[in-house]
Amino acid sequence: MPLAFQLQFPDPVWRLVFEQVATSPGLFVAELRSRESQRLTLVTVELPHGKIRFETNPQLPFHSSLLGVWQGHALYHRFDNTRLPVPTALGNVNLETGRTRWEWPQHAFTGADAELVWAQRASLTDTATTPVAVFRLADGEPVETAENTPVVSNSRLHFPVSYTVSSAWRPVIDRFIKKHTSHETSGAVDYLELGDQLIFSYHYRETNDQLRTFLLIIDRLQTIWLHQATGEDLETARPLSESNALPSVGNGSFCVWQNQILFQPTSNCITSYYLKPLP
Repeated sequence: MPLAFQLQFPDPVWRLVFEQVATSPGLFVAELRSRESQRLTLVTVELPHGKIRFETNPQLPFHSSLLGVWQGHALYHRFDNTRLPVPTALGNVNLETGRTRWEWPQHAFTGADAELVWAQRASLTDTATTPVAVFRLADGEPVETAENTPVVSNSRLHFPVSYTVSSAWRPVIDRFIKKHTSHETSGAVDYLELGDQLIFSYHYRETNDQLRTFLLIIDRLQTIWLHQATGEDLETARPLSESNALPSVGNGSFCVWQNQILFQPTSNCITSYYLKPLP
């Protein structure tokens, strides 16, 4: 499989968020976090070639999290209270400068499109449903619209389905993986079917009792295109995702953007292969 790109970072990659507007140039933003320095870094990467466009330390609290990118505008939830998982604000951060374009305190994201953002008031004490507010994506100015909150969808992106050990399909998946790798799976298995290619991300306990994650790509003729260890020892690795980010890649998992797969072979690295040979 042709290599699209491989990127190494100084800090662990906690999350990837992608451009959600299918007519916009493809890109993703990697959230890098250093626990020791409490440093949050945003790295904007162009697809398909993996060119780094921007790298900045945003003027946001360490636990803030991106929600996605629309027309190049990155929306985020601010989390000022580390003990309470309730966003204290919804905002738009400039990926080039790290400065906040606009911010609405006590609001939580519900949807967005190429022009507008939908949100509801978030409260620690009031659990009643609140009216939906709508803002302009570019400047955060409130607007009135009769349109309903859009469903977040990007036809260029594909994410796997996770099969737990209790799933009715797990015995079939387990037998298939063992037949082709001799590995007994442990825990959940992520699976995605694209055309004639079957993609699995699974955990395997090695002879030294270390739990590792493997990525397997195989076609319907049972030709193995890739079988690679990914991720760290899962019993010492970071959490997959600590907030409600939208499309993301967790440690040892993967996603597909158009004709290329993206995954993390280590916590500080992102690798992408083309699933089909380039013309």
